Amino acid sequence: MRKQMDKGILTDIDVKQTKYKVWYVIIIVCLIFIGVFICLFPVIWVCLSGFKTVEEMYSIPVKIFPDHINISKLLTVWTEMRFYKYYLSTFIMAGGMALFDMVISGFAGYSLSKIRPIGTKLILVVLFWVMLLPGTVRTVPVYMTFKNFPVGNFNMLNTYWPLWLMAVNAFDIILFKNFFDGISNALVEAGRIDGADTLRIFFRIILPLSIPVFTVVGIFTFNGGIGQFFWPLILLSDKDKTVLGVQIYKMKSGNFSIDYQMLAIIFSMIPQIVVFLLFQHQIMGGINVGGVKE
Repeated sequence: MRKQMDKGILTDIDVKQTKYKVWYVIIIVCLIFIGVFICLFPVIWVCLSGFKTVEEMYSIPVKIFPDHINISKLLTVWTEMRFYKYYLSTFIMAGGMALFDMVISGFAGYSLSKIRPIGTKLILVVLFWVMLLPGTVRTVPVYMTFKNFPVGNFNMLNTYWPLWLMAVNAFDIILFKNFFDGISNALVEAGRIDGADTLRIFFRIILPLSIPVFTVVGIFTFNGGIGQFFWPLILLSDKDKTVLGVQIYKMKSGNFSIDYQMLAIIFSMIPQIVVFLLFQHQIMGGINVGGVKE
């Protein structure tokens, strides 16, 4: 019985009862509805709409499938929009965000978990409070900070630095801290006995044991960086630094027809789809990272 209870909230005996069967069917139907009609259908609709003509998109009754699928339209949009340039800018931004988040959050989590300086509990309380603050409350102060940075009084606008620094967040610091808590302190003490300093212990002992959490944080931060829109729109005015999301938004004010805009959205989805396909095992298993270990 104990083995059955470990599988989930309901045991095999509970599932055999009629009332639980009904609830089980309802849950499955809701999940199918959410997965197909809310998550999958909009993506399929965008892909099909990109290959329609403008007349087909505005036709009444609505046409789901285009009369002809012209693959060459993809190449036309790629060439005219010069997506390779926006891909490069987006990857530089997202890659820097992932790197800064892993390095700074990793060191911060290590300090709170293993070094535990004076005021660690207060720092953790502040981190939890920061997580509760709405993003809109921080928008103006953050913008003003990067416009006239307190240290050095220099302007960081129109650079990737604000985006890289903002990638570090309280949730990832706590995630790293919880993961490092699961590493035995005996290993740290053994390193100190052997004469290793704090950094050597981190790189020689903690880091090799923490590849899962670094991988998950890096993947999620990189993938989230690819989809960034608001802060790049506010902070980056240089056309050479324009990222995918901002450029697709600017297409609305250009001379591009609605079908070309739909195909551009497809190009914006490709990087995240590729990242998921390459790292789907790490992404699906990321929910267990930093969890409580028995």
